[in-house]
Amino acid sequence: MKTTFALLWKWRKYLRFPSPKHIAFIVLVLSTWSLNAQADQTVVVINPSVAKPTLTQVELRQIFTGHLQYWEDGNKIHVFVLEDNDPLHKAFCRETLKMFPYQLSRLWNQLTYSGQGVTPTRVSSKEELIERLEKTPGAIGYMPSGVVSKARMVKVVSQ
Repeated sequence: MKTTFALLWKWRKYLRFPSPKHIAFIVLVLSTWSLNAQADQTVVVINPSVAKPTLTQVELRQIFTGHLQYWEDGNKIHVFVLEDNDPLHKAFCRETLKMFPYQLSRLWNQLTYSGQGVTPTRVSSKEELIERLEKTPGAIGYMPSGVVSKARMVKVVSQ
């Protein structure tokens, strides 16, 4: 305890309350982070051939983890995702699926190696993702919230 106090006393000039310049800088950095967080928001989109207007959080998670493989009308679900290191994919996994990308990859590998399912189709860019979602019947994926597409946005209802 005595050494901790001595160390703090030695570094007291660095522990003072920040100046107005420092406060302004901190506010600027935090506001930039919040703008980036808003830009990374994702929306779930499906091909217009799918007649489902809403998905529950549970259904969405089942689809993206490979446990739900067919739509209610019997058509196959085609899942499209970006690469694991893509910021949009990371944001989608964290915010929408409530899991990390590596956890999702592990689930896909388990399904594939056990013969119970197939991994989603990985695409290399947002443009390719949007194109595939628009052209593939039964497709589901995600995109940035500000992008306009022929694919239909789905309302995700949390339970």
